[in-house]
Amino acid sequence: MVADGSPTVRQARKSVAWSAPMGFLLFSIGNALAIAGLILAALGYAQGTAGAWIVALVAASELTVLGSVLLLGDDGYQTLRARGSAILRRDTAAKAVPTLAKRHSAGMALLLAHLSAYFLVWITGILGYSRATVVDPFPTIFGLSFESQGPALVWGVILAELLFIVAIYVLGPAWWDRFKQLFRYAPAAMPLKSEASKPTPTLRYRIGLGVFIFGNLLAVTGMVLPAFGLASGRMVGVIAVILAAGEIISASSIFLLGKEGFTELKTKLFALLKRTPSGQPVSLRRHRVGVTLLVLHVVAQFAALVFPIASHYSVATDGTFPTVLGLGRAEQLKWFVGLLVAAEALFFAGVYALGADWWGRFRALFRS
Repeated sequence: MVADGSPTVRQARKSVAWSAPMGFLLFSIGNALAIAGLILAALGYAQGTAGAWIVALVAASELTVLGSVLLLGDDGYQTLRARGSAILRRDTAAKAVPTLAKRHSAGMALLLAHLSAYFLVWITGILGYSRATVVDPFPTIFGLSFESQGPALVWGVILAELLFIVAIYVLGPAWWDRFKQLFRYAPAAMPLKSEASKPTPTLRYRIGLGVFIFGNLLAVTGMVLPAFGLASGRMVGVIAVILAAGEIISASSIFLLGKEGFTELKTKLFALLKRTPSGQPVSLRRHRVGVTLLVLHVVAQFAALVFPIASHYSVATDGTFPTVLGLGRAEQLKWFVGLLVAAEALFFAGVYALGADWWGRFRALFRS
């Protein structure tokens, strides 16, 4: 038993004392950024160069709120809810109340709507960026004229952000805590079953395996196409869509495969390589490497989106394409595709590095 005055306990208390105020600060900043973006758009700044800054502002708000989730967790959320209720002069239970199944389903629906809104915004921006040419610098996308695309992108991002904020409130503290655990090392309490014992493949596993293979084939195709010199013109949009579809489809296989399915899949992959996989959980170092790779994946994707956003809001009325970060149009397309390919590679490397236990925890986010 660890004494209350031991260095371990003091360090844990110091960590909690530091993380809670920082979590509250990030949460406040994130919501303030989202509100500022909404107000600026409502005041008519959703067009021109100001629109690009609003998009960046709102996107930064979501990253900031997610950062606060990692620091606040279950206990921090309860304190935050109590403070919010005190401001609104409402009573709230001090203890955490498990999220009801219907409320969890509603929260998941809001999260899916959030991701769908962002995906639609992403696709619209990418297609507009890749289809623009000297002959037609202002292409129409999904029936939207070039003049309408700018405000549509801004309001699409704002809508996605509002859906996200409502979703995390609906999902409640238990979901916050589960999300936080994705980024913290938690070795399995029980040793994994021997991977030599192969369970009878179920229909769910076979479907998950098919989804996994299809998603990876799409991702590989998207990463290989630029090597053949196709990272130009409209093919940039095609490559971007293929990469996005490959990542989404591969991630969806996690819900079907689960922890046991991932373990079985790894066994088969290692059998092809004539190697024996280890049944031990991943180490702390490997977990940190995996989390770092996923963070770099997000950073690379946001870095790639700088080019279409900056270019879209800065095209001159005579059709002259702007220079972004000192790069001309042709160089921008190459960097854009290169960053997307790098982000895709980082995503798959991160997921594989985190291992089967992480797959199980990620899957648990979507269960009540």
